[in-house]
Amino acid sequence: GAEVENEAAPHQLPRIEGITDVMRNHIDLLANLTLDDNSDQCIPKLIDALQGITIVGVSAGHRHSMFLDAQGGVYTCGSGHGPSEKQDVPMRVMNFVDSNVKIMQLSAGVDISMAVSTTGDAYAWGRTTGGRIGLETDKEMISIPQKVSLKDSLGRNVKAIDVECGYVHSMIIGCDGSLYMCGGVGTDGHNDGLQEEVSAGQLSGEPIQIEDFNIWHRLKEPHETKKKVQWKKYGKYELKGRSAMKAAQEKWNA
Repeated sequence: GAEVENEAAPHQLPRIEGITDVMRNHIDLLANLTLDDNSDQCIPKLIDALQGITIVGVSAGHRHSMFLDAQGGVYTCGSGHGPSEKQDVPMRVMNFVDSNVKIMQLSAGVDISMAVSTTGDAYAWGRTTGGRIGLETDKEMISIPQKVSLKDSLGRNVKAIDVECGYVHSMIIGCDGSLYMCGGVGTDGHNDGLQEEVSAGQLSGEPIQIEDFNIWHRLKEPHETKKKVQWKKYGKYELKGRSAMKAAQEKWNA
């Protein structure tokens, strides 16, 4: 019968001094894993879905990852960050494409995502509990990026320059150096994700500005001040001594 061609041999680790055959077998197994495999990836592997795309930024969250290309496009993969279905390969966030929004910075957290556009607008999507992404909404999960309203203490609009997502809160830095917190971190796990209470006992989803803090302004370092003591040329006791000496001299000269 016709000779059956053998399948291409998997990647094999070259023989290196000090590595046993058992170790080679384990490393070969790890090297042949693909991104379709749900097991942990212990060796860096090229992401085929992003070949041909110049990636300039990456952020890894708890269950998802984000990628930023050179043209301001955003790609996400994983689960828990908004889309109802798990994304096994990076998919472009088409909402930014449709609205012609170019992204310059992004951050992935625990089921939350944020990004800053080239025009200084902050966007957020994912879990909203406790105001952790700065959106005023009664929905627990937002799958489409929404613009975050950023205002200073006087109610003026502030442009963003950076965002960072955490576990139950996120931070936004304004172009003027102001710092805003969305959600919050409690003590020993208590009240994690909750913002400060506002009137009527409600919780606001708006970012809260951190008072008396600016990343562009360096505070003056405290220094110990000592009062400088200046001694008089003729002190009280010195004057008495001089008077006594003068009186004695006049006595002897008499």
